Amino acid sequence: MTTFFEENKQAKLNLPQQGLRTALSVAGLDPSGGAGIIADVRTFDALDVYGTAVAATLTFQSTLGVKGRFDVPADVITDQLEALFADRTPNAIKTGALGSSGAARAVGLFLTGQYHGPVVVDPVLAAGKGGKLLDDDGASALITYLIGGAALVTPNVAEVEFLSGFKVFDVEDAQAAALRIVATGARAALVTGLKVVEGGDVRATDVFCDGQEMSLFSSPWIEGLEVHGTGCVLSAAITACLARGMALKDSVLKGREVVRASIAGCVSPGRGVACADPWALGRAEAKASAEPALESK
Repeated sequence: MTTFFEENKQAKLNLPQQGLRTALSVAGLDPSGGAGIIADVRTFDALDVYGTAVAATLTFQSTLGVKGRFDVPADVITDQLEALFADRTPNAIKTGALGSSGAARAVGLFLTGQYHGPVVVDPVLAAGKGGKLLDDDGASALITYLIGGAALVTPNVAEVEFLSGFKVFDVEDAQAAALRIVATGARAALVTGLKVVEGGDVRATDVFCDGQEMSLFSSPWIEGLEVHGTGCVLSAAITACLARGMALKDSVLKGREVVRASIAGCVSPGRGVACADPWALGRAEAKASAEPALESK
């Protein structure tokens, strides 16, 4: 079979646009667009980063839930990566739902040999509405091939329990779990989604650990609102910020701001759960900046 590259190897090639920041998502396809590579690319775009994507697993889902998935063969995932890297190396990469241990291994081995930039690992195990998104050997493959070389790992409570091997009931448990992830070789960990009561107020608290510093990031808990894709938007926003050259902790703080706004400004494209909207923060900022100008007229 003649490939595109063989047909065009004599063609005049353009140089990549200077100054254009790019990010890559290696994750699952959610046809509803609420999560996975579609949500990731939308988030990259909302933060002025050109998004690219490699599909690792194809889910059969909508806002009503997950019906199943088809895991892309590991060699096909590698083929996608090779095609992209032959064209341009992304400024930052994130991984999400990979489906199989074979995919985790293939992605990890490829990146180890071909990439030296920041990698954010979102260790997706299952969809929020149910539906397994990683096979039984996937967690150990994530640890062996991806987490150890990550700039940041972003598990929620259920995911960090699975990865660390113990239950997380409070902030202290989350800190211990984050330290365990960093001990595997990751530069930093962000454990998300703790529900903490402080003086009668319920707070959504994330634990950030880079092995030297432990930080707590907290915001008001939004009760009774089920939103799809928040973990994808958070990790993608952090990845986009890293692609723009921001420091890791600053990227985490900006990512939390983006996901917080995406929840408050969520959209309902179907008959099921609402979906996080990564453009919500940009719209709010544009509205805020336009209001003084309108008032002065």
